[in-house]
Amino acid sequence: MPMTSRLVSLRIVSLSSLSVGLALACVLGACSSKEDPPKPSSRAPGVARIQIEDALVEPGVPVRFRCTAADPDGDSLTYVFDWGAGGTLPQSPEVDSGTMSGVDIPFTQEGTFQARCRAVDSAGNEGAWSPQLTFIIRGVQPDGAWGLQVEVVGQGRVTSTPSGIDCPGTCGVRHPAGTRVTLDVVPASGWQLVGTSACEGTLGRCELLFDADKVFTVRFAPVLDTALSWQRTGARLPTSPEWSPDGTLLAAVDGSVSANGLLRIWDATSGRVTRLMAPVPPARFTTVAWKPGGGAVVAVGMSTGRVSVLDVAAGRMLNQWPVQAGSVRTLAWSPDGTRLASATDASKEVHFWNPTTGERAGEMLVAVDKVRRLSWSPDGSRLAMLAGQGGGFSRWVEFHVVGTQGPEELLTGVAGFAWSPDGTRFVVGLQGEVKVYATDGYRVEATYERAWDLASEVDWSADGRWLGVAGAARALFVLDAGTGEVVVEASQPPLPGTLMGYDAFRFHPTKPQFLVVDDLPPVLDVFTVDSGAGTWSRREVLSHHYTVEAAAWSPTGEVLASSGDEGEVRLWDRVGDPLRTLSGHGGLGVHALAWNTDGTRLFTGGDDGVINVWRTNDGTLAQLPIRREPTSSLGLEMVAPSPDGTRVASVLGGTVVASERGVIRIHQVSNGAELFRFPDGSRQVLSLAWTPEGTLVVAYAGMSWDFWDPRTQAITSVAPGVDIAPLAAALSPDGTKLAFGGRPGLSVREVATGKLLAETPFAFSPEALAWSADGRRVAGGGLGGQVFVWDASAPTLPATVIGFHDNNVSAVSWRPDGSLVTTGGRDSSLRVWRFTP
Repeated sequence: MPMTSRLVSLRIVSLSSLSVGLALACVLGACSSKEDPPKPSSRAPGVARIQIEDALVEPGVPVRFRCTAADPDGDSLTYVFDWGAGGTLPQSPEVDSGTMSGVDIPFTQEGTFQARCRAVDSAGNEGAWSPQLTFIIRGVQPDGAWGLQVEVVGQGRVTSTPSGIDCPGTCGVRHPAGTRVTLDVVPASGWQLVGTSACEGTLGRCELLFDADKVFTVRFAPVLDTALSWQRTGARLPTSPEWSPDGTLLAAVDGSVSANGLLRIWDATSGRVTRLMAPVPPARFTTVAWKPGGGAVVAVGMSTGRVSVLDVAAGRMLNQWPVQAGSVRTLAWSPDGTRLASATDASKEVHFWNPTTGERAGEMLVAVDKVRRLSWSPDGSRLAMLAGQGGGFSRWVEFHVVGTQGPEELLTGVAGFAWSPDGTRFVVGLQGEVKVYATDGYRVEATYERAWDLASEVDWSADGRWLGVAGAARALFVLDAGTGEVVVEASQPPLPGTLMGYDAFRFHPTKPQFLVVDDLPPVLDVFTVDSGAGTWSRREVLSHHYTVEAAAWSPTGEVLASSGDEGEVRLWDRVGDPLRTLSGHGGLGVHALAWNTDGTRLFTGGDDGVINVWRTNDGTLAQLPIRREPTSSLGLEMVAPSPDGTRVASVLGGTVVASERGVIRIHQVSNGAELFRFPDGSRQVLSLAWTPEGTLVVAYAGMSWDFWDPRTQAITSVAPGVDIAPLAAALSPDGTKLAFGGRPGLSVREVATGKLLAETPFAFSPEALAWSADGRRVAGGGLGGQVFVWDASAPTLPATVIGFHDNNVSAVSWRPDGSLVTTGGRDSSLRVWRFTP
């Protein structure tokens, strides 16, 4: 754990009276009405005060920590000291109340640290932590020297040139101003590097200039192949879709800047993701092309004017080289796989390469204008270039004989293009029509017109029987290539307010299927055609469009529910196969998922302000929706059904109206009637959950929580008085503990009293936390994308990195048997991680 974690003052404030504390304990089942109430125990020591005699110390010289506090009962005290190193905390000798005592600890590693202390009385009661004090371990350096501190999260190592840094954990070094240090970052076996703080160079090796004191953070995670059980994914801006030559895999690039042009590979049959590959920032993947002849080799273009050849089965790079200035817009393999053509957005030139060596493989060709797409003729003699800016009067296709300068033919007004399988013909998409040409002489052989307006995308099936047409307003047609008769029309509802069509149409190489892609909103759908019946079916490949907002395993562990901001709730079986999709929130985001205790009902809440209750066996609504407000446009952030299933609690999400921000309401499930409303809605709610006995526990961002007793409808509050602002919270399955996450780390508190049970100064900013069903562990993730599991049975909450996302983690859920941890991310991925204690 980083030794520079920011530790804060934790001031424990007792409950307002003994009677309130006893009432809370009874609410949570800690006492019985047939017994006398317990006698009050000794009180906790007061807030401690720390002193450090010398805040700047050389390595090896002991730092003298001193602490003092007063005990309200006059008990003797022992002082405990913490500076974020983990392990057993050092203790002072026992002294009388109000007497100073301490420890002397030598440090060998340089760095800046924060220390705190607290008192523990002879009865074991812990007082509040002191405010933190900073101390520095620094060797004697000449004036003008600066320090570097390296923090490693996960398993890996960082070394430096010049020497001084060599650490798998936290270490530091100082150098004179102006020194340049090269840092080499190497993951441990079975781990991968997932991110670093700012540094000049590549992800694995970079350079820092010593012009100020700096902190360099490195994040490692287990490799996906070993850590993942399965995953599903969406895409923010899917582009460049391509079937593998044998049709078993499907590739597409995510064109969004936030996704760094991530390359996704799907199993074409199941739709499960088999590989995710990302370039080294700041480069982005921009286009992808499969190598002909089977196998799992692709070429990808990059925003930096480079091309990489990747083995997507093994997840490794085979070759990479620079091609041209600008961003690579399109790539095309020659039919025999020996040459690769490339074009960028910076010039009209098309270059040819040997993909094995990266050397040039022939003279370049020059197009009339910048090229949008390249397509080799099946015999490899010609190259068709879709060029122009794409506007109605500025697009065309030009044909070049390879090795000969200047176009052989140019056809204007062409939006889409495809060769016939034997190359003797080709089809072009035009305004209101498609035309079939003979390659020899470029003669029109047939013209077909249908209600597709602009035929922006066309394709020719591998068996030569069909033409595919994607037109404006999402028109989709499959035509008989010989007659132009409609085999099927699979047109989809147009997007409101636009006539835009799909961005790509590709026939499957062996099956009667085709795929279509759109970037906004993200679509990657596979259609299966039954030509005999004249029908089609559609399968969505993308699970969620942007952010996976929530994930929840059923109590049986057989079904996983996930939801996204596109408004869909999807149900998956335990191995990741889709069961059904629930669409009941009007296309608005669904942020809340919760199962009833037997797993037969799923409660969902969304931006439409509605709570839906679903029968999960058939995907139908079990009753009429429950609406928070007849005219409410505020989204629901959380829903929680009571253990007996008769009540459901809910809370609104973000809103500019402070009084509505955290209004919690309880409704009768059977008829939707409001039973109770919390009077205060000004606080941000982090967690909404019921204890097994049926008490509602609400945790707030101010490190406080409320209880609501459905029998008395009384609200009772607990406020430990801690001066931190947690970002996430979760109630343990037995209802006795609350986990809070935020800087300076994770803490676990007793629900009844607010007593601190465990904490770690781990520098982690969570967006989601979840307890395992046995209450022994907490899983979480958030900023930075790493996924952690903390051992909640240990006072120091030791953490293990079990996975990662390519963006922040937004959802987490344990499978009830504790073998799997599911996370959702802002990278649109739903990932299911194996977990072995």
